[in-house]
Amino acid sequence: MTMSGLSQFFGQDNTRQSDYQDFAQRYQDDPQSISDAEAARRYRELANQLDDDELDEVNEQAFSQLTPQQRRQVAEQYRQATQDPKRPYQGYPQDYGLEQASQPRTLGRMTRRASREDPDLLEQLVGEGSPLASTGGKLALAGAAAFLASRFLGGKR
Repeated sequence: MTMSGLSQFFGQDNTRQSDYQDFAQRYQDDPQSISDAEAARRYRELANQLDDDELDEVNEQAFSQLTPQQRRQVAEQYRQATQDPKRPYQGYPQDYGLEQASQPRTLGRMTRRASREDPDLLEQLVGEGSPLASTGGKLALAGAAAFLASRFLGGKR
């Protein structure tokens, strides 16, 4: 993983680096301590710095940490979003059943596509009170952001 976009994002900004190190540590200590809004915001900030292949790899890693039930829940949310004619997101593979769509690699690609096509959908996947909200979505987004921050900043302490 080259992460050249992350090099530019973090640059010489020690405050940003420290902030993300703190975030990654909080996620490691207690993933539930990360708010819905913070999970979506941090994911979006870091995801925008990566190319598609890098983001797919990180997303796959994050979704592989979820239980099969959590992954199915997120896949179902993407399926519902694709069926909503008001949503720009159309990334759920129409020929996939829920089991196939809930595989970490497929969920990662759907998440990348959602982050590019319909950022508000990511907010809804984790937003408290949203009919689309899921613990799995929040954990995956926060986990991906924490993974990226830890991996990139690990050598900068």
